[in-house]
Amino acid sequence: MNGNNPDYPLYSISEIAKRTYQLSLATIGLGFLIFTYYCLMGLYHTAIMVASFCCGIGLILFLKSKHFIRNTKLPIIAFVSLSLIVFAAKEGAGTGQYLFYFPLMIAIPVIVDNQKTYLKKIIFYFSITAVCCLICIVVGIHHQPWEPLPLNDQYKIFYTNVVAAIISTIAFAYINISLERKYLEELIEQKNRTITSRTQFLSTMGHELRTPLNGIIGAINILKNGNNLPEQQEYFEILKYCSDHMLHQVNDILDFNKIEAGKLEIHPIEVNLKQLLINSTIPFANMFEEKNLELKVEIDPELDLIVLADDVRLIQILNNLISNAGKFTSKGYVKLTVKTISKSNGILRAGFWVEDTGTGIAKEDQEIIFDSFGQVYDETTRKHTGSGLGLNICLEILKLMNSHLELKSEKGVGSIFSFDIDFNYIDQQLPEQQTLPKEKADLAGMKILLVEDNQINMIIAKKILMDFKGDCAKAYNGQEALDLLEENADFGIILMDLEMPVMDGYAAIKEIKQRWPDIPVLAFTATLMDLEMLEKLKAIGFADCILKPFQAQNLLAQIKKYALVASL
Repeated sequence: MNGNNPDYPLYSISEIAKRTYQLSLATIGLGFLIFTYYCLMGLYHTAIMVASFCCGIGLILFLKSKHFIRNTKLPIIAFVSLSLIVFAAKEGAGTGQYLFYFPLMIAIPVIVDNQKTYLKKIIFYFSITAVCCLICIVVGIHHQPWEPLPLNDQYKIFYTNVVAAIISTIAFAYINISLERKYLEELIEQKNRTITSRTQFLSTMGHELRTPLNGIIGAINILKNGNNLPEQQEYFEILKYCSDHMLHQVNDILDFNKIEAGKLEIHPIEVNLKQLLINSTIPFANMFEEKNLELKVEIDPELDLIVLADDVRLIQILNNLISNAGKFTSKGYVKLTVKTISKSNGILRAGFWVEDTGTGIAKEDQEIIFDSFGQVYDETTRKHTGSGLGLNICLEILKLMNSHLELKSEKGVGSIFSFDIDFNYIDQQLPEQQTLPKEKADLAGMKILLVEDNQINMIIAKKILMDFKGDCAKAYNGQEALDLLEENADFGIILMDLEMPVMDGYAAIKEIKQRWPDIPVLAFTATLMDLEMLEKLKAIGFADCILKPFQAQNLLAQIKKYALVASL
């Protein structure tokens, strides 16, 4: 930290000057008490010296206030150190003046600003104090006192100095500890402010990045499904891969930020574990086929049961591991194995293994890859492999699940990542939640109100809904949506963005739920959602949310899940 930076008041120059001034005044106050005590005992010569000492410190403070001197630290430390030598020369070592060097040394770290030269200054001031302390002791022992004192008076002064030195040492030590504690609290507060600011910034940037990505990914999917020349299909695949990869990186950064802010949480729901695991491998089919890799999946039949699991985070772990395995495997296979380790008393322990025949990881690099932003230099590709976030995120998620990630790997042979998770399981199957006829595969006859201020996202979403044969009306803000509902409220569902001009989604949902409470409304947003935010949205009236960028089939499934049957 920079001592001249006003953003760090604990170690700013003005704060250091204030501390020096306060400690100097405390020293003068203590000196006045000792002066009074000596006067009452009749030790007038010693009392005069103490008064002179206090006046000397006061003079230094006065000169500083009049800007005759710029810095009071060195003059005060030198003056106190030399004054104690003078006391020893006057009275001898029997009165214990050297004891005051201890509180002086305790005070030095308090009045030295924490700059780049902090250590040098501390050593310099300590050296002055230590040398003067030795001189004080030597002078007191070997020098003939200027004013020999009776033994009784020596005892009185000695005990007074002992008490004063102890009180000063304790007081300065307490001040030092208090300031250190205050400094640490300020550091923690500063860190929390930084994390909060960064969280807000990344949340905003995540929204701003995911919004155009929604348009890119949506347009690519529409073009891929159209009539294209064979050579164009290859370019669409490249565009899709790049946009999906960018979305993955954005989500990783936002998740990593949540981890640092301590806001990453696990929210279990009831899911069929076997079906969840099968679904997690489906997106990799095309990628592995293009690389001529075999994707093997071996799932224990006993896992075909309902468990309490955070499906989103579990899939995120598997996606990271399988994606990494596929990325660094050029031939052979990638294999996901999930087996039942134990099952009793309502607890299922499942073991997960992701194995590949890829490049492998050298032993000395196996710790690096688990660090935040840790990367491994691959000599075969002459580049750093991986962004360094995926595995760290997996580690943190597994910690929240009371698990950990293990690695077995050999360079040039392959790698196996493994972990175990305990799930609470339920014997009965979940009933199907379906509001549309099961055989229906599109949205024919469905009237949908799409509320979206971004024209590109509006075009993409409307095109996809029309491809599913939905009847789509559009509004560019909440007020337009309310006007349309006033004219005709015969909509089976409303998809509504949250951040819009004129009237945003938060204000519009309150009006809609008051006047048309039966129409389900889905939040249609690029904001990265967590359970806390989702619960808040549900509390104000949203049925659920659809995150942008969205996949067409996911959009269809969400609409079919919540739309009114009566509208068909």
